[in-house]
Amino acid sequence: MNSTLKNYRLLIEPEAAIGTLEAVLAVVRRLGIELRGLRTAATERGLDVRLSVAAPEETLALCRMRLHNLVGIRAIRA
Repeated sequence: MNSTLKNYRLLIEPEAAIGTLEAVLAVVRRLGIELRGLRTAATERGLDVRLSVAAPEETLALCRMRLHNLVGIRAIRA
């Protein structure tokens, strides 16, 4: 299978940032997605997270749908 590299930028609410980030990483791990990079920065609006992931396109689409369902994520940009 061919792997596709995607970069996602997430904005996580500041109230439960660490717990939400752990849930994001659990989704990535459960789907068997290769985590190529992770950067975080605290902002006044919340925790800005940049994920670099690689997997087949279908798996990445499923990952993004599951991330949208997590409580505490304000926005996802690709």
